[in-house]
Amino acid sequence: MIKDQTINVADLEPYQTYQQCTLVLPSLPSHVSDVHLNRCQFVGDLDHSEWLDCHFQDCDFANRTWTHSVLYRCTFTRCNLLGTAFLENRWQDVTVTESRGDYLNLSGSQLTRCRLAATTLKESYLRACRVTPPLVLDRCDLNLASFGETRLKGVDLTTSTFDQLEVDATPWSLAGLVINPVQAAPILGLFGVKIK
Repeated sequence: MIKDQTINVADLEPYQTYQQCTLVLPSLPSHVSDVHLNRCQFVGDLDHSEWLDCHFQDCDFANRTWTHSVLYRCTFTRCNLLGTAFLENRWQDVTVTESRGDYLNLSGSQLTRCRLAATTLKESYLRACRVTPPLVLDRCDLNLASFGETRLKGVDLTTSTFDQLEVDATPWSLAGLVINPVQAAPILGLFGVKIK
């Protein structure tokens, strides 16, 4: 384990754990694989980076931009993703658990077999995403989350909560969406259906 160091991301060693380190990102696109990052801080631009088999624990990415990037088999545990802009990313087999993701923006991203669990996603944006099922949102707070222009086939919201959700009221968008009976009322309301 490497602790309390300032390290260039290009110098991260695979299969190593870094704790409370400051990680300096180069101006060129970076490629990182097989590291565990615990309570690390990031300095520099996360855009156009590639992360494979990386584990982020208790890291703060609040209000950061992390666009046009690739994340494969990565996990975020207890991370602060408040307002993080993951625009036009490619996520495959990514898991986010016990994290704060209010105002998170994944718009334009490709999400393949991803899972977000026990995470707040209030007013988050998953607009114009390309989803390859399953996309599981387990025990997430999705109130006022926006899924506009996203086909929700294979998306499971049954254990999550929301009073309002923004989705396109079209068969193309909603066909294959998995919800529970309580969640049906706000969705049907988009079609002008009133439930008494």
